[in-house]
Amino acid sequence: MYMHPELKELLNSGSPFYFTPNAVTLQNAEALLHYIDDINLERTSTFEFTPAESLYLVWNAEDLEFHLECLTDGRILYTFRKGGYGRANGCLAIDKFIPLLQEYLLMSIW
Repeated sequence: MYMHPELKELLNSGSPFYFTPNAVTLQNAEALLHYIDDINLERTSTFEFTPAESLYLVWNAEDLEFHLECLTDGRILYTFRKGGYGRANGCLAIDKFIPLLQEYLLMSIW
């Protein structure tokens, strides 16, 4: 089965202090990574393990900042910021989150 190279690297980091994410968490993280790759925006950060057994990503694109956490229950916990101020936050399933992220990216162009 194909897995995004970033997730492979994270899973192969091999530290005994880290957990193994469940399948839903990995699928959601992979969907986010593929979406970011598809829209071709630069991303310098990578997913990190959290104490809550989730995967967390801070993604900056110009003056936009996205805090994304793939939770073990299959939802995405998110905060969108522009210019340092919180613009949106919540917790959604991946199929509802991707269109919201797309809409926010399109609206923030202006």
